[in-house]
Amino acid sequence: MNKLFDLSTRRQLLLVIASTVVLLLLAFAFPNNYVATFAFQLLTWIILAMSWSLFSGNSGYASFGHGVFFGLGTYATAAIFRFTDLPFGIALLIAGLTGGVLALLVGLAVFSSARFAGDLFGLITLALAFIVMTVVSNVPWLDGGSGVFVRELVGDKWIGANTTNLYIVAALLAGLTAVVAVLAWKTRWGAALQAIREDENVAESLGVATYRHKVLAFAASGTLAGLIGAPQAVFLGYIEVSSVFALNIPLFVLMMVILGGIGQWWGAVIGAIVVVVLREALLGLGSADIAQIVVGVALIAVIIVMPNGISGFIERLRNRSHAKEVTS
Repeated sequence: MNKLFDLSTRRQLLLVIASTVVLLLLAFAFPNNYVATFAFQLLTWIILAMSWSLFSGNSGYASFGHGVFFGLGTYATAAIFRFTDLPFGIALLIAGLTGGVLALLVGLAVFSSARFAGDLFGLITLALAFIVMTVVSNVPWLDGGSGVFVRELVGDKWIGANTTNLYIVAALLAGLTAVVAVLAWKTRWGAALQAIREDENVAESLGVATYRHKVLAFAASGTLAGLIGAPQAVFLGYIEVSSVFALNIPLFVLMMVILGGIGQWWGAVIGAIVVVVLREALLGLGSADIAQIVVGVALIAVIIVMPNGISGFIERLRNRSHAKEVTS
């Protein structure tokens, strides 16, 4: 039977759908704008972490340029609002398409050669970030080095400047990303990517179409990152290259996935929640530097105590419990 219809996969998909419904219902219970803002930003990081893990976590190709697709999504949205009267929904789709097309083109070029693997792939994605930042900074209709005001352009559209509306969009995108993540983990597509991670040469010898699977996964990853860039552009109100293309975005995402655990698709969700909540709590103490240090120390501690991340630790406890039930 196709793994897509396995009981475990169906349960996980139903859990994702149920969780998405709960997230949408929470939008009607926010006591103030601060909670809505925090919830929106949390979902943004969860989507970025899951979309990164979709490709890099499954295939083992570590990307340091994931923020590029996110940044392009924000600038594509800003350009749509500046030069057209298209609704937010269309801008959202174009933002995702922009990120996905760039990832597709890069994937088609880079994965065509076995030389661009491992550390070299990471360096290529890092170089890509610098290239795109430079281009956006020097193209007048994108940025031109002066930044772009966005929020004032969407006041008469459905999304407006209402953070709760942005949260609703993020909740739907989080549900979509989680569904793709489950399918990428539990289907033959995911099995192929994980075979690539274990040993790409062996995977190819067994008939796995490694090139096609890598390109599709990378394009899907870029598309999802680009999609969340659209509501983020509206949320920020004013975007500039240094903020949306910041290198700390992919580094934070990498930290979240490692903390949560690469071994399970939901590890990215746990890692994002832990990092964002911990960082927000520490920022409440008034020091961003201390927050960064504590989050870094927490990551080191988890790596030492739980080398497979939080999700790996949970799975190990679950397996031990199951083994005891079987032997008892």
